[in-house]
Amino acid sequence: MPVVVPAGRAARLDADADAAAVTPSLADLLATATARAGAGDVAGARDAYRAALEQAPARADLWHNLGVLAAAARDRDEALAAFAAAARCRPDWAEPWHARGHVLFATGDADGARAAFADAVARDAAHVPARVNLALSFQRLGRWSDSLPHLQHARAAAPADEDVWWLTRGTLLRLRRDEEALADYVRFAPHASPTRTRVVVAALASARALAHPAQEAAALAAACDHAYAAGESALLAEVLALVQYDDIAPGVLARLYAAYDALMQTELAAAGDASRLAPAQPRSPGGARRIRIGYVSADFRRHVMGATMAGVIAAHDRAEFEVRLYSLAPPPNEDAVTDALRAAADGFTRLADLDDAQAARAIAADDLDLVVDLMAHSAFARPGIVARKPARVVVTHLGQHGCLGLSAVDYKMTDAIADTPANAAYQVEALLPLSVCLMPLRPYRAPPPRWTRAALDIPDDAVVLEAFVAVQKLSPRCLALWRAILAAAPRAVLLASPPRDDDRAALARRFAAFGLPAERLRFVPYLAQSLEARHALADAALDTLPYSGGDTTVAALAAGVPVVARIGTRHAERVSASILRHAGLPQLVAGSDDAYVALAVRVATDAAFRDAQRAAVRAALGTASLTHPAIYTRALETAYLRALTEKRMLPR
Repeated sequence: MPVVVPAGRAARLDADADAAAVTPSLADLLATATARAGAGDVAGARDAYRAALEQAPARADLWHNLGVLAAAARDRDEALAAFAAAARCRPDWAEPWHARGHVLFATGDADGARAAFADAVARDAAHVPARVNLALSFQRLGRWSDSLPHLQHARAAAPADEDVWWLTRGTLLRLRRDEEALADYVRFAPHASPTRTRVVVAALASARALAHPAQEAAALAAACDHAYAAGESALLAEVLALVQYDDIAPGVLARLYAAYDALMQTELAAAGDASRLAPAQPRSPGGARRIRIGYVSADFRRHVMGATMAGVIAAHDRAEFEVRLYSLAPPPNEDAVTDALRAAADGFTRLADLDDAQAARAIAADDLDLVVDLMAHSAFARPGIVARKPARVVVTHLGQHGCLGLSAVDYKMTDAIADTPANAAYQVEALLPLSVCLMPLRPYRAPPPRWTRAALDIPDDAVVLEAFVAVQKLSPRCLALWRAILAAAPRAVLLASPPRDDDRAALARRFAAFGLPAERLRFVPYLAQSLEARHALADAALDTLPYSGGDTTVAALAAGVPVVARIGTRHAERVSASILRHAGLPQLVAGSDDAYVALAVRVATDAAFRDAQRAAVRAALGTASLTHPAIYTRALETAYLRALTEKRMLPR
């Protein structure tokens, strides 16, 4: 829910103005009103103002103050009437309109609030709170683009205001105007307190795109060492998402997870929310007892997650499992994939319009045996829902290469390669290994040729190494190794495919900052409807580190492109290695940085070896037993049953 900038105190009384016209009785009433308001006696203060207004009905400030007190008492009608009277008494005064907007916004009339805040701005263009609240009203109406000019006006008027900057940043990022958000962060930085949590988080989030290595290292250290306070769990969640892309020790990550769990529990307790909504015992036996499972995601649509889950949902054994979907996305985000998933499931519930507590109660009302969070800390995640334990057993899976870090979550889905048993010591959730790769694999299908090398200025004799990744995946260590690969393989070029101009600018800036020559970089258009066609240009792919590929690796292999990977220690460092080893391609996995460079150089310079790897990939991914959705779904179901058994949540 948006946070409306408070209207603040009642308008200051100008007791000296018109002193000759103020009778002692009016002065006494105003003193009484002030004293009672200060003592918290809202009803008494309102009575005093009503009496004062009988003597001075043209005093706009008195009407305004009565409206403020009525609003505090949740008396919507008197508040609106009082603010209207204040506006009639002083037609050029912005404050009654601003206050009217607060009342309407608080009672759910976002469009009425928008109109009132716009009237306030029309009377006082420099009224920063009215500008901000007008923007928030537009956002409540889903009109994010319309909100931005008002936030930018407020930013210009109050360049050091952290609240206005933070709201503007979030709006720009939501609108995918990343370069503008980055520039605005740079503008705000001179005014920022470096110890403020929001500044710490923004510094870490901006570091990769800014491409200043020293600042990047400092931002990571500051985020890992920062003391996060109660009420800042959402900010720490953003840090947990971001640090997965960095070379940090597992122990540091474990400490951040523990801090996040403690914060979330503190915040739930402070709000009086239940930390466990689901029963602590299995459902009663009897009847047509199917195991009831639910999946929670914002991406039941044309998205990697939607495409992945479509086959899984369809393949579930309906004789044993009842499957329900819980969508975090608003209806405008739904599409044909959503319709197919809805038709395949036993139930589909929209949670977008509910807050976390309401959403958790909606899930709990379905009496699930097990719920699967498919978001982790990825964009639009709502970890506050599963923090309330809305099912007997809670599992987190896919979404991101990392855990949620919540004691309410029982398990993190993994496999025997993606996590060694020792990794359990560095996370809150227990490991729940699948018998197959944790990432569903897709069958090989030759990508359609769409572009020629000549069209992209790629020499005919070049070896093309695809790197279809976002800038966050390009760690300093990763880029240092890629620079070494390019130096040792002079015919190699890197092929990127950024979705937007903002992404392209950030990638080019980062490559340049770490010494990768611009002439060794090429871009292929990102066409969402035919992403597979990009792979037809590539000879091989370079995996990123420490955050390795997930669907990026799966998609390359499905197009017949070998992926050179490096296995590490943490889960995020092992996912590509798991995919490759489960596919029977261990020769593409290196065990050290030097071995990773050597393997990539061999792929880039040894045509016979490269051709052999391409043939091996196509043969491996042509095996139906490896890629059929039903194989994966049976493994999931087996893991769910094991989790329910371990937690003693299966009726006897």
